[in-house]
Amino acid sequence: MSYQPIVKHVDASDDNQSVGLKQLVVTMHDGTQLRLFNNNGKKTINRLLTIPCPICRKDFYCKCFDRFVDVIDEQVPEENWK
Repeated sequence: MSYQPIVKHVDASDDNQSVGLKQLVVTMHDGTQLRLFNNNGKKTINRLLTIPCPICRKDFYCKCFDRFVDVIDEQVPEENWK
């Protein structure tokens, strides 16, 4: 069974308009917390190390959520990016 990312909650984290950087903290349905970056239109994601990765079960930085950036971004309301 493959992982199905479902966004539960979104919080604004940081905003630096002078360089075009915006950060959001996204909480997933399984409790995983992610930091979603928008750097002048290029979106990237990092998992916060609050719980092990639900995909690979590793307890350190991994790149598992890189393939879900677009899916997660579609679930984030547009007003959070403003």
